[in-house]
Amino acid sequence: MKILVIGATGTIGSEVYKGLKNDNHEIYGAHRNSESYPIDITDKKSIKSLFDKLPKLDAVINAAGTASWKSLAQLTEEDYYLGIQSKLMGQVNLVHIAQDYLKDNGSITLTTGILAEYYEPSAVALSLVNGGIHSFVNAASNELDRGIRVNVVAPGAISGDFPDDKKFAGYFPVNINDVVDIYKQSITENMTGQILKKYE
Repeated sequence: MKILVIGATGTIGSEVYKGLKNDNHEIYGAHRNSESYPIDITDKKSIKSLFDKLPKLDAVINAAGTASWKSLAQLTEEDYYLGIQSKLMGQVNLVHIAQDYLKDNGSITLTTGILAEYYEPSAVALSLVNGGIHSFVNAASNELDRGIRVNVVAPGAISGDFPDDKKFAGYFPVNINDVVDIYKQSITENMTGQILKKYE
C-alpha cells in the first residue's frame, strides 16, 4: 500500500511511520519541517501542494494538530481558534482535499484522543476540538464517494511520553505499539465512521 503519514516526527506519528514501514508498505512521511514532504495542516494550499507531489494513495493518516492547554478561566477566543484552525479544521480540510488523491476504497484516518470523552484539567480547548472531529467523522463518513473511508483513532496518554504511574483523564498511559495497531486496523479493515479508542 502507498500510505501518507502526516506528523511523522511526533510521538505517535513517528511510531506509526516505523510500524507501517516494517510491514513493507510504501510510506511517505510528512511534517512541518520536512525538506521532501513539508505540510502545514492549517493551510489548505500547503495540504494540496503535498498531495500534488505524491502518487495516488491507498491511505492517509494524520497525527498532526495542536490546541491550547489552559484552564477555562484563562482561555481567550484566540486560544480556542488555535485548536479550531489546527486540530479541527486542519483535519477537516485534509479530508476534503485527500479524497481527490486517494484510490477507490482508500482510507483516511484522523487523530483525536481521550479528551473528547474524559476530563483533564486545562484541556477544555482540546476537548472541544476532539469532540468536533468525532461528530465530523460520524457524519462525513456517510457522504464520501468511491468507497473512501474515514475513521479516527482516539488514544489516551502514551506510555514513555507520560509517566506510567500517573493517570491522564482518569486512565493510565497506553503502550504505543497498541496504538499503532489501531491505526493499522483503521486502514486495513473495511470500516468507516468509527471512533477507535485506546484508553487502557
